[in-house]
Amino acid sequence: MIESHLEHPTIKVKQLIEDYRAGRIVIPEFQRDYVWNKSKAPKLIDSLYQGFPISSLLLWLSTEDVKSRRVNPTPRLNSLMGWLIDGQQRAITLDRVDSGTEGIRVVFNPFKEEFMLENAATIKDSNYYSVSQLWNDEDYREIRRSLPDSAQGRVTEERFERIRAILEYEIPIVKMVDYSFRNAVEAFKRVNTLGVRLRAADIESAEVASKHTGFIKDEVAPFIESLRNEGFTRLNVMHLFRVCAFIAHPDGRNRTPLHELDRKDVLAAWNKTKRATREALNLIRSEFGLVNMEILWTGSLLVPVIVHCNLPPKERRGKEICAWMALASLFHRYSGAANTALEQDLRACHNDDPIGALLRNLKQDLKGATRQALPADFSGKFNDKSALFAMYVACMHRGVKDFFTGAKVLLQHSVDRHHILPRGQFENKQSGQSKADTLANIAFISGATNKSVNMKGPEVYLKDIPKSVLQSQCIPLDSALWSIERADEFWAERRKVLAESFNDFIRTCLPGRRVESGPIRKKSADGTLPALARYGVMPVSLAGWHNGKQFKAKVLSSGEIQFNGSIYNTPSSAAIAATGASKNGWTFWHMQEDENWIPLDSVRSK
Repeated sequence: MIESHLEHPTIKVKQLIEDYRAGRIVIPEFQRDYVWNKSKAPKLIDSLYQGFPISSLLLWLSTEDVKSRRVNPTPRLNSLMGWLIDGQQRAITLDRVDSGTEGIRVVFNPFKEEFMLENAATIKDSNYYSVSQLWNDEDYREIRRSLPDSAQGRVTEERFERIRAILEYEIPIVKMVDYSFRNAVEAFKRVNTLGVRLRAADIESAEVASKHTGFIKDEVAPFIESLRNEGFTRLNVMHLFRVCAFIAHPDGRNRTPLHELDRKDVLAAWNKTKRATREALNLIRSEFGLVNMEILWTGSLLVPVIVHCNLPPKERRGKEICAWMALASLFHRYSGAANTALEQDLRACHNDDPIGALLRNLKQDLKGATRQALPADFSGKFNDKSALFAMYVACMHRGVKDFFTGAKVLLQHSVDRHHILPRGQFENKQSGQSKADTLANIAFISGATNKSVNMKGPEVYLKDIPKSVLQSQCIPLDSALWSIERADEFWAERRKVLAESFNDFIRTCLPGRRVESGPIRKKSADGTLPALARYGVMPVSLAGWHNGKQFKAKVLSSGEIQFNGSIYNTPSSAAIAATGASKNGWTFWHMQEDENWIPLDSVRSK
């Protein structure tokens, strides 16, 4: 019999993220409990970048747990599979930094060697790079290609490599091997993490979670690992637990935690969850041509799709749920309070018309029908994965084809995101190349074709591409626009084509549903982009105060402002509608940044 003892190994950051996502490292109570302020994320990454030590993780493994693990590979006592007693804040933060989701998108300025949370100013500044993209091999290859062949370019690359080396940083672990569950809970009670004391609810969750010992290791981890091997890396254990709990009690109003269910019910629901997940992946493969999750920014988008695929085949509405998914992605359905939005959408899945209920959730703050895409929705940069997916949907709807081969494009590792107007041909290397990263300048082509195009001007290579291929990529056919000098006109026209094609996809998939009209839109007289779109402001809550009364609004993904069911192109028009008085909207509205409200005008002064 092995006596209880402590072990002190290390784990690399990359492995920690993978083990957390795969369910090999499990946080007590099968749901996230994240209490860190988002502003701590850049500080954590900076500490790792500087090579500073960070606190160790506390992991509990018992003999019983080890025996209940997967047979293949053969479980070992020192394998990193067990309950994470302390360190969940750091583990979750690293996971979210890597995926760039849940509002934690850390960016890095290689010239200042500075880490920050992405905000309106950093989005405008081409000197800031997403850590998530630097950690992603495919994105990093694209970034490296754009670096100048100069001393400064080599310094920048060296600093980028230091960021990538964070994934190899070894974090110390204290393993409680074969301690009793009572002792593990007692250790849990005494732990403090960076001043955030663990709550009584957390302690209770750890005690009840032991009811299904071995379930994660024997059933969940192998399935998650198979999904990861297929490229569906953003669909994690927490998403599938939401589905499993729903399937176990599909008629319940609220989600029933898995620890409150009998093991028999959990296993039965889990088997249905696996089948429904496979059906959902087959659906998005067939409808979207997706072979992995590279272009999908969060696994939450798939949760309602999986739940829907648990319905009997005759009751499923595959095209309709895919249309909802495209809209949910474009309008950042899960970018804010993701857990709350997911609960709302799971409740919608109980409805007699689940698709209709899901669509109503998308427009719950609006007084019109489901909002369509606007050209301005495609005005962001190509790192806006929500709009990037919508752009792909628009092109996919037209049968997107490769420029030279004419073959149908499937999103896989051999497909590049090609700049139609080459970045290197813009005279101003900083502002011009930053502008060239707009979504409207991106096409999906094979890596081989991308190399063939190289630095050829659009007026040279586009004329040799068949008209049908250009149309499949939503590229305007007016050859007069195919030049660097008319870049803004080219992009404006392509945004219109993208919006038209995306909306046609939605109409095609949702016959008989009201998707034609949207909320009233207050447009600028000159038809220009919304003011905030020009400053790169992402979706954010707004608040303003007048005569002792607070007014609330929000910035949409298009850069427009939504207030009281109407859409406004400028801050001032929204402020005047709110107060009934002449107002400078830039100073009237304040936007939420972390826990503070800062004047909207700050985006223009940065």
